[in-house]
Amino acid sequence: MHVSNARSQVHHDYKLSNQTLAVVKSHPYLGIHLQDDLGWNTQIGSATSKASRMLGVVRRNLGNCPEKLKETAYLSLVRPHVEYGSVIWDPHQKNNKAKVEKIQRSAARFVKSNYERTKGTVTTLLKDLGWQSLEDRRRSARLTLLYKIINDEVDIPSDRYLTPVTRPSRRCNSRSFIQHQTRLQSHKYSFFPRTIPQWNNLKENIIQAPSNQAFKAHLQAQ
Repeated sequence: MHVSNARSQVHHDYKLSNQTLAVVKSHPYLGIHLQDDLGWNTQIGSATSKASRMLGVVRRNLGNCPEKLKETAYLSLVRPHVEYGSVIWDPHQKNNKAKVEKIQRSAARFVKSNYERTKGTVTTLLKDLGWQSLEDRRRSARLTLLYKIINDEVDIPSDRYLTPVTRPSRRCNSRSFIQHQTRLQSHKYSFFPRTIPQWNNLKENIIQAPSNQAFKAHLQAQ
């Protein structure tokens, strides 16, 4: 796989045991599909496809079960497929976000046994279930990971990627960081450039949370 954003690319053949390696557009690595253009369409397609198949299995086997059991099955067997590694591939395009949310919307209909097509039906179902949108959950996951990085709870060196703001403005909190400047879409919507501005806009009581659990609780309550 050749990874490059250049318009004019120079490709080389690579061999292993005198066999020329085939060139591919994407390849899975630790369960995440990496693309040669640094996009995430393949990963999102794979994740939603797996989740859809698993939701089908759950429907066929638990269709007559109580609502609570069906909800537990969705949360434990289906949703993980569209959240694994999502802090990395969190989509920003409307079509990809909608594709991921469609899984949860279908699950809400199944759990509530409500397949009415009236406008607003699914929104009401999601509210009754108390489920956050998957987009909001991905945002919380990214901010939680950044909290862990800042507080040395994971093995990612904060000083390599984060530069504290020396003179915080009224719009920023006391632990704000300089935003990354970028021209490439693939970099602009990657973890640090995308999450730092959201972190800078958090309220003081959230970023000063004494523990990871407290931080997540504050995020959910805001």
